Amino acid sequence: MLVALVLNTRTDESEFQVEYDPPHTIELIRHGIEAAGHEYVFIEADIHVLERLQEVRPDLVLNRSEGVRGESRESHVPSFLEMLGIPYIGANVLTTAVCLNKGWTKKILAYHGIQTPLFHIVSSLDEVRALDFRFPVILKPNEEGSSVGVNEDNVVRNRDQLEKKLSSMLKEYEQPILAEGFIAGREFSVGILGRPDGPPEVLPILEVDFSKMPQAEGVLGQRAKTIYDALDHYVCPAHVDDDLKKEVERITLEVCKHLEVRDFGRIDFRVDENNEVFFLEINPLPGMDFDPEEQDISFYPYMAMQAGYSYDELIRRLIESAASRYGLSA
Repeated sequence: MLVALVLNTRTDESEFQVEYDPPHTIELIRHGIEAAGHEYVFIEADIHVLERLQEVRPDLVLNRSEGVRGESRESHVPSFLEMLGIPYIGANVLTTAVCLNKGWTKKILAYHGIQTPLFHIVSSLDEVRALDFRFPVILKPNEEGSSVGVNEDNVVRNRDQLEKKLSSMLKEYEQPILAEGFIAGREFSVGILGRPDGPPEVLPILEVDFSKMPQAEGVLGQRAKTIYDALDHYVCPAHVDDDLKKEVERITLEVCKHLEVRDFGRIDFRVDENNEVFFLEINPLPGMDFDPEEQDISFYPYMAMQAGYSYDELIRRLIESAASRYGLSA
C-alpha cells in the first residue's frame, strides 16, 4: 500500500506549534511505515493539503494533522479524506471536532454517566459574575490541546483571581474558556491502541509524579512539560491497586466507545483522595515524539513501549487497526 503521513511540521518552539510534529518524529513514523512493508509519502497539512491528496491518492493516510485555523480545525483533513473516499488512521470528522472542544466532550460523557469535574464554559466577565463557583477552579482554553494556555497560575482560589486570570486568557486566546473544579489528587494518562477485531487495547497507565516537580504545583501545564520536564517525572506502569486499575481501564474504554475514538488516543484523569475517578480530557491525536537524547518523549509512544512495542511495531499496529476497518490488506 501507499501510506501517506499527513501532519503539520513544527518549525519553531512557540506555544502554538507545540502540537505540531518535529522532523525527528516524522522520520520515526516514515521508518515504521516502510518497516511494515508499505510505500511512504509525506504531505504537509497546510492550505494545499486537499490538492496534494488529489494528486497522490494514497491507499491509506496516517492522519496527524492539527488543521490550519478555526474551532474545528482538527476535522479539516478527515473531512477531505472522507470526501475523496481515502481511508485513514484515526478519529473521524465528528470525533475530532467534538474532542477539540472540552465543553462538548464533557457534556457528551456526562450524559453517559462519566464523572468529570463541575464546569462552566465562559466567554465574558459578565457571564462569570452571574455564576457560582466552588473554589479552587482551573481555567483552560476550551478549544486547544497539549496544555496550550495552561500553567500552574491557571488555578484560581477566589473570585478576584478568577476574573483577573479569565480576563487575560480571553484576550490572549480569543475563544471561550473552560472553568472547572480543580481536583487535587493523582493524575493519570491512559492510551488506547486499536485491534483489527474487538475493543482497543488499553496501554499501561502512566502517572504524573508531581513530587518530582514541585514548581508545577500539581498542574501538568506548558511549563511543567518544558522547563520542568524529565522522563523520571512519570511512572509507567503506574503503581495502582487492582481495583483502581480496572476502574480506570473500564472508564477509558467507555470514553472511547461513546466518543468513537479508534486506532489511537490518550485520555487524562484525576483521582481524588477517595479514589473517585474524574475524566479531564481526551486527545484523539496523541503526541508521537520519541527522542530520548533530547528528552522529547510523548506519553503515547512511551506507554506503548512499556507494553512491549517498539516504535516500528506501534506504527504497524496502527496501520493494521485502520486497514481492517476498511477491508484493506495490511
